[in-house]
Amino acid sequence: MRRLAPALLVSFLLASFTASANAANLREGDDPPDVFGKSSTGEVIHLGDYRGRIVVISFWATWCGPCQKEIPMLMALQEQATRQKLVVLAVNWRQSRETFLEIRKLFRGKAPLVTLISDETGRAGKAYGVQGIPHMVIVGRDGRIAAVHEGYSEAGLHGILDEINSVWLNTSPDNPAGN
Repeated sequence: MRRLAPALLVSFLLASFTASANAANLREGDDPPDVFGKSSTGEVIHLGDYRGRIVVISFWATWCGPCQKEIPMLMALQEQATRQKLVVLAVNWRQSRETFLEIRKLFRGKAPLVTLISDETGRAGKAYGVQGIPHMVIVGRDGRIAAVHEGYSEAGLHGILDEINSVWLNTSPDNPAGN
């Protein structure tokens, strides 16, 4: 048993390192991780369920100033585009369950709602290579990562919104290159 334990430990560490390395290296054109966990309504969120739509994944927290500016803009974008064209997943990153429940109360009644997800443990963030916020991943209608933005300021938000519109115009599930 002693000889087996070190081999299992090495295998586990190698698998963990490989998973971390892959997550940190997500780039444009990659397939994103599929599962986030549950939304504030208890629905299990699978990214694959949104294929054919633009998916904007925003990792944020209440203490992040640029994130506070971003959320209303993403809600307005969701309202303009409708959920048939675009889905915003607002992932509350590494904040307590209690804080998430308070946030959920603030979002209640705001239509159309972005999909609010708690990532208290940081598991979803880790899968997406999040090391700091704000962190946004834009997934094209073809189901592949179209862009990754890390640590942007409020001034950069309008450019990101323009980019989301460009992704819509230039990709489709059948024609990812936009030709």
